[in-house]
Amino acid sequence: MKLLLFLCVGASLVHLGVQEYSYLTLTVPKHLPRQNSHDYVFLSLAFNLGSLDSTYEELENSEGTSHSADGVAIFLNDNRSPINKNAKVIAANFENPTEAKAQLNKFVTDHTSGKIKNAFRSLEENTDAIVISYVDKWKVPVSQGRKFTLQLTGEYNVLVNKELGFTMIEIPKNQYVAAVYTIPDAGKEEAVGAAISDHNLALWRKSMTRQSINLEVPRATLYGCAALTTEIDSDDNFEHKRSKYTARISATFP
Repeated sequence: MKLLLFLCVGASLVHLGVQEYSYLTLTVPKHLPRQNSHDYVFLSLAFNLGSLDSTYEELENSEGTSHSADGVAIFLNDNRSPINKNAKVIAANFENPTEAKAQLNKFVTDHTSGKIKNAFRSLEENTDAIVISYVDKWKVPVSQGRKFTLQLTGEYNVLVNKELGFTMIEIPKNQYVAAVYTIPDAGKEEAVGAAISDHNLALWRKSMTRQSINLEVPRATLYGCAALTTEIDSDDNFEHKRSKYTARISATFP
Protein backbone atom coordinates (compact mmCIF):
# COMPACT_ATOMS: atom_id res chain seq x y z
CA MET A 1 0.00 0.00 0.00
CA LYS A 2 1.36 3.40 -0.96
CA LEU A 3 -0.34 6.54 0.19
CA LEU A 4 0.84 10.00 -0.77
CA LEU A 5 0.11 12.96 1.46
CA PHE A 6 0.80 16.49 0.34
CA LEU A 7 0.94 19.57 2.52
CA CYS A 8 1.87 23.05 1.44
CA VAL A 9 2.28 26.48 2.97
CA GLY A 10 2.17 29.54 0.74
CA ALA A 11 4.74 32.31 0.75
CA SER A 12 4.63 34.29 3.95
CA LEU A 13 6.67 37.10 5.46
CA VAL A 14 8.91 35.99 8.29
CA HIS A 15 11.18 37.72 10.77
CA LEU A 16 14.19 35.44 10.86
CA GLY A 17 15.52 36.94 14.07
CA VAL A 18 12.44 35.63 15.88
CA GLN A 19 11.37 32.54 14.01
CA GLU A 20 14.32 30.18 13.73
CA TYR A 21 12.42 27.12 12.52
CA SER A 22 9.24 26.47 10.60
CA TYR A 23 7.39 23.16 10.76
CA LEU A 24 5.14 21.22 8.42
CA THR A 25 3.24 18.37 10.06
CA LEU A 26 1.57 15.28 8.62
CA THR A 27 -0.64 12.82 10.45
CA VAL A 28 0.22 9.21 9.74
CA PRO A 29 -2.90 7.73 8.03
CA LYS A 30 -5.14 5.93 10.49
CA HIS A 31 -6.28 3.27 8.04
CA LEU A 32 -2.83 1.71 7.77
CA PRO A 33 -2.67 -1.79 9.30
CA ARG A 34 -2.27 -1.27 13.04
CA GLN A 35 0.82 -2.95 14.43
CA ASN A 36 1.04 -1.43 17.91
CA SER A 37 -0.06 1.55 19.99
CA HIS A 38 2.66 3.75 18.48
CA ASP A 39 1.41 3.52 14.91
CA TYR A 40 -0.69 6.68 14.84
CA VAL A 41 1.69 9.59 15.21
CA PHE A 42 2.36 13.09 13.98
CA LEU A 43 5.38 13.53 11.72
CA SER A 44 6.85 17.01 11.27
CA LEU A 45 9.61 18.38 9.09
CA ALA A 46 11.55 21.14 10.85
CA PHE A 47 13.17 23.57 8.40
CA ASN A 48 15.94 25.74 9.85
CA LEU A 49 15.20 29.23 8.57
CA GLY A 50 18.15 30.67 10.44
CA SER A 51 20.58 28.47 8.49
CA LEU A 52 18.98 29.43 5.19
CA ASP A 53 19.29 33.11 6.09
CA SER A 54 22.93 32.61 7.12
CA THR A 55 23.63 30.99 3.76
CA TYR A 56 22.29 34.08 2.02
CA GLU A 57 24.21 36.49 4.26
CA GLU A 58 27.48 34.64 3.58
CA LEU A 59 27.20 35.65 -0.08
CA GLU A 60 28.06 39.21 0.98
CA ASN A 61 30.98 38.20 3.21
CA SER A 62 34.14 37.96 1.15
CA GLU A 63 36.01 36.20 3.95
CA GLY A 64 33.24 33.80 4.85
CA THR A 65 33.60 30.04 4.63
CA SER A 66 30.50 29.46 2.52
CA HIS A 67 30.42 26.08 0.83
CA SER A 68 27.88 24.05 -1.06
CA ALA A 69 25.83 21.90 1.30
CA ASP A 70 24.13 18.65 0.38
CA GLY A 71 20.51 19.36 -0.43
CA VAL A 72 20.89 23.16 -0.68
CA ALA A 73 20.93 25.37 -3.78
CA ILE A 74 21.42 29.15 -4.11
CA PHE A 75 19.88 31.03 -7.05
CA LEU A 76 21.15 34.53 -7.91
CA ASN A 77 20.21 36.98 -10.63
CA ASP A 78 22.36 36.26 -13.65
CA ASN A 79 23.73 39.82 -13.66
CA ARG A 80 25.05 39.52 -10.12
CA SER A 81 28.02 37.67 -8.66
CA PRO A 82 28.38 36.85 -4.95
CA ILE A 83 31.12 38.72 -3.10
CA ASN A 84 32.03 35.42 -1.45
CA LYS A 85 33.79 33.51 -4.23
CA ASN A 86 33.54 30.28 -2.19
CA ALA A 87 29.78 30.22 -2.71
CA LYS A 88 28.44 28.01 -5.45
CA VAL A 89 25.33 29.47 -7.06
CA ILE A 90 22.98 28.90 -9.98
CA ALA A 91 22.13 31.79 -12.30
CA ALA A 92 18.47 32.81 -12.60
CA ASN A 93 16.98 35.74 -14.50
CA PHE A 94 14.71 37.28 -11.85
CA GLU A 95 14.09 40.25 -14.15
CA ASN A 96 11.94 37.78 -16.08
CA PRO A 97 9.77 36.31 -13.26
CA THR A 98 7.96 33.88 -15.56
CA GLU A 99 11.21 32.37 -16.81
CA ALA A 100 12.73 32.25 -13.33
CA LYS A 101 9.61 30.63 -11.82
CA ALA A 102 9.68 27.89 -14.45
CA GLN A 103 13.38 27.26 -13.81
CA LEU A 104 12.91 27.07 -10.03
CA ASN A 105 9.83 24.87 -10.19
CA LYS A 106 11.61 22.45 -12.52
CA PHE A 107 14.60 22.33 -10.16
CA VAL A 108 12.43 21.50 -7.15
CA THR A 109 10.41 18.89 -9.06
CA ASP A 110 13.57 17.24 -10.39
CA HIS A 111 15.10 17.13 -6.89
CA THR A 112 12.05 15.72 -5.12
CA SER A 113 11.40 12.76 -7.44
CA GLY A 114 8.55 14.63 -9.09
CA LYS A 115 6.52 14.81 -5.86
CA ILE A 116 6.73 18.60 -5.33
CA LYS A 117 5.34 20.61 -8.25
CA ASN A 118 4.64 24.33 -8.62
CA ALA A 119 6.50 25.17 -5.41
CA PHE A 120 6.71 28.80 -6.54
CA ARG A 121 3.41 30.42 -7.51
CA SER A 122 4.82 33.88 -8.26
CA LEU A 123 8.06 35.87 -8.20
CA GLU A 124 8.78 39.59 -8.15
CA GLU A 125 11.19 41.44 -10.43
CA ASN A 126 12.98 42.79 -7.36
CA THR A 127 13.91 39.27 -6.20
CA ASP A 128 17.55 39.29 -5.13
CA ALA A 129 18.22 35.64 -4.30
CA ILE A 130 16.50 32.37 -3.43
CA VAL A 131 18.02 29.72 -1.16
CA ILE A 132 16.39 26.28 -1.48
CA SER A 133 16.73 23.37 0.93
CA TYR A 134 15.29 20.17 -0.52
CA VAL A 135 14.63 16.63 0.72
CA ASP A 136 14.27 13.73 -1.69
CA LYS A 137 13.32 10.14 -0.82
CA TRP A 138 14.37 10.50 2.81
CA LYS A 139 13.44 7.25 4.52
CA VAL A 140 12.75 8.04 8.17
CA PRO A 141 14.25 6.39 10.04
CA VAL A 142 16.76 4.27 8.12
CA SER A 143 16.89 1.24 10.44
CA GLN A 144 15.28 -2.12 9.74
CA GLY A 145 11.67 -3.00 10.49
CA ARG A 146 8.46 -4.55 9.28
CA LYS A 147 6.50 -3.46 6.23
CA PHE A 148 4.72 -0.53 7.82
CA THR A 149 6.88 0.11 10.88
CA LEU A 150 10.54 0.50 11.74
CA GLN A 151 12.38 -0.33 14.92
CA LEU A 152 14.02 2.82 16.21
CA THR A 153 16.95 1.80 18.41
CA GLY A 154 19.79 3.98 19.66
CA GLU A 155 20.42 7.43 21.11
CA TYR A 156 18.23 10.30 19.98
CA ASN A 157 17.00 13.67 21.23
CA VAL A 158 13.86 12.71 23.15
CA LEU A 159 11.15 14.42 25.19
CA VAL A 160 8.58 12.58 27.34
CA ASN A 161 5.72 14.95 28.19
CA LYS A 162 3.62 13.34 30.93
CA GLU A 163 1.26 16.31 31.26
CA LEU A 164 -0.08 16.13 27.69
CA GLY A 165 0.83 12.49 27.22
CA PHE A 166 3.28 12.06 24.36
CA THR A 167 6.84 11.10 23.44
CA MET A 168 8.78 13.22 20.91
CA ILE A 169 11.82 12.00 18.97
CA GLU A 170 14.05 14.07 16.68
CA ILE A 171 15.87 12.56 13.70
CA PRO A 172 18.26 15.06 12.06
CA LYS A 173 19.14 14.97 8.39
CA ASN A 174 21.53 17.93 8.16
CA GLN A 175 21.88 21.48 9.50
CA TYR A 176 18.87 22.60 7.48
CA VAL A 177 16.20 20.00 8.22
CA ALA A 178 15.15 17.41 10.80
CA ALA A 179 12.21 15.05 11.22
CA VAL A 180 10.23 15.05 14.45
CA TYR A 181 7.96 12.17 15.53
CA THR A 182 5.30 13.10 18.10
CA ILE A 183 3.81 9.88 19.51
CA PRO A 184 0.67 10.32 21.67
CA ASP A 185 -0.10 8.02 24.58
CA ALA A 186 -3.18 5.82 24.15
CA GLY A 187 -6.29 7.98 24.16
CA LYS A 188 -4.32 11.23 23.88
CA GLU A 189 -4.26 11.51 20.08
CA GLU A 190 -6.85 14.27 19.78
CA ALA A 191 -5.44 16.44 22.58
CA VAL A 192 -1.85 16.10 21.36
CA GLY A 193 -2.85 16.85 17.77
CA ALA A 194 -4.65 20.02 18.87
CA ALA A 195 -1.54 21.17 20.76
CA ILE A 196 0.87 20.78 17.86
CA SER A 197 1.93 24.15 16.45
CA ASP A 198 5.14 25.85 15.34
CA HIS A 199 5.34 27.57 18.71
CA ASN A 200 4.83 24.44 20.80
CA LEU A 201 7.08 22.27 18.64
CA ALA A 202 9.87 24.83 19.10
CA LEU A 203 9.36 24.88 22.88
CA TRP A 204 9.22 21.10 23.15
CA ARG A 205 12.38 20.63 21.11
CA LYS A 206 14.29 22.95 23.46
CA SER A 207 13.42 20.58 26.32
CA MET A 208 14.74 17.46 24.58
CA THR A 209 17.58 15.44 26.08
CA ARG A 210 19.78 12.70 24.63
CA GLN A 211 18.27 9.33 25.54
CA SER A 212 18.46 5.68 24.49
CA ILE A 213 15.22 4.37 23.01
CA ASN A 214 13.87 1.17 21.52
CA LEU A 215 10.42 1.43 19.95
CA GLU A 216 8.56 1.12 16.67
CA VAL A 217 7.47 4.07 14.56
CA PRO A 218 5.66 4.21 11.19
CA ARG A 219 7.78 3.81 8.10
CA ALA A 220 7.77 6.95 5.96
CA THR A 221 9.55 8.36 2.93
CA LEU A 222 9.66 12.15 2.88
CA TYR A 223 9.97 14.67 0.08
CA GLY A 224 10.03 18.40 0.61
CA CYS A 225 11.55 21.78 0.06
CA ALA A 226 11.91 25.06 1.92
CA ALA A 227 12.83 28.28 0.17
CA LEU A 228 14.02 31.62 1.48
CA THR A 229 13.28 34.39 -1.03
CA THR A 230 14.87 37.80 -0.51
CA GLU A 231 13.61 40.91 -2.25
CA ILE A 232 15.39 44.26 -2.40
CA ASP A 233 13.30 47.45 -2.58
CA SER A 234 14.94 50.82 -3.24
CA ASP A 235 13.48 54.01 -1.77
CA ASP A 236 15.22 57.43 -1.70
CA ASN A 237 18.65 55.83 -2.14
CA PHE A 238 17.95 53.34 0.65
CA GLU A 239 17.66 49.60 0.14
CA HIS A 240 15.23 47.50 2.15
CA LYS A 241 15.53 43.74 2.31
CA ARG A 242 12.36 41.70 2.68
CA SER A 243 12.29 37.95 3.23
CA LYS A 244 9.65 35.40 2.36
CA TYR A 245 9.49 31.75 3.28
CA THR A 246 7.77 28.99 1.30
CA ALA A 247 7.62 25.26 2.03
CA ARG A 248 6.16 22.06 0.63
CA ILE A 249 6.18 18.51 1.97
CA SER A 250 4.83 15.17 0.79
CA ALA A 251 5.20 11.67 2.16
CA THR A 252 4.52 8.05 1.30
CA PHE A 253 3.56 5.43 3.86
CA PRO A 254 5.26 3.02 3.95
